[in-house]
Amino acid sequence: MEEVLNILNPMASTVFWSIIVFGILAVVLWKFVFKPVNEMIAKRQKQIREKIDDAERQKEEAQKILDKQKEEIEKAWEEAKKVIEDSKAEAEKIKRDIEKQAKEKSKEMLKDARKEIEAEKEKSLEEIRDRIVELSLNAAGKLMSREITKEDHKKIIEDSLKEVEKI
Repeated sequence: MEEVLNILNPMASTVFWSIIVFGILAVVLWKFVFKPVNEMIAKRQKQIREKIDDAERQKEEAQKILDKQKEEIEKAWEEAKKVIEDSKAEAEKIKRDIEKQAKEKSKEMLKDARKEIEAEKEKSLEEIRDRIVELSLNAAGKLMSREITKEDHKKIIEDSLKEVEKI
């Protein structure tokens, strides 16, 4: 039974050296493995946090730029609308001015045409008067050169009227 107890009960020196080796191994692992691994993990966590923070900053900047561009686009649309409205108003003004000038010019042309018609009318009336005077003088000359009977008088008047009608 002692043998069994010896097998089951480890030797005190073996346990002692196992604890010492385990302690040294733990210190070596802590110093050369766990500490550098923890530092690498901490460094990597720091890099990830920095990248996340940087991404958030970039997102905020992008949002600000987007908002600014939206504002600029809205301003551009407003300016474009204003330019279009101003252009329409200017075009309407030009249209009214052109219509006004055209009306004035047509009135002036109508006035000139009436003056010309009146002048032609006066000229025609003058020619008619001259012709009537000439015919009257011819008729008077014919009457004076001979004795006129009632029939001759009637014939002269009819001839004179026919010539006036021709005119």
